[in-house]
Amino acid sequence: MGMTLPSPDSPMEQARTLMARKDAIELELETQLSILKANNVTMQTPLVDHDGFPRADIDIWNVRTARVRIMELRNDLKVVMDNIGRALEGVFDPSVSDASSGSGPSESLKPFAKVNGISPGSPAAEAVSKILSYVVIMQLSEFAYRTCRKMILSLSSGD
Repeated sequence: MGMTLPSPDSPMEQARTLMARKDAIELELETQLSILKANNVTMQTPLVDHDGFPRADIDIWNVRTARVRIMELRNDLKVVMDNIGRALEGVFDPSVSDASSGSGPSESLKPFAKVNGISPGSPAAEAVSKILSYVVIMQLSEFAYRTCRKMILSLSSGD
């Protein structure tokens, strides 16, 4: 009667792992920022005096190392946040994770409208060269497909 754990490959587990990674990056970022604060400098504070000599009141090596690490961590955090966003999309909309898996062209793409004619001088006349071409909307959900199909059928029957 134990609880089954989700697969490590599930979008929920990926999101949790990425959130833990984000927390670790933020913790290290705070540590590096505290080094700057201890030396009373920011990311923009000059490390040399007006004569071009290193400032004696600053631990130059620690500040430079902290600044470099802060830039690396900020870049890492940006990437992790983007990945968290994608993972959460997969949690709340499984079709997004299926579409992003790269399994090739989707078999669910079906034409839902047929162009019977084009008015002369319209934007469609300039853009479309073939009459009776089929319109396909990429990544159209099944619900939207059924809804559009019903609308097209009711319009074609004159209702």
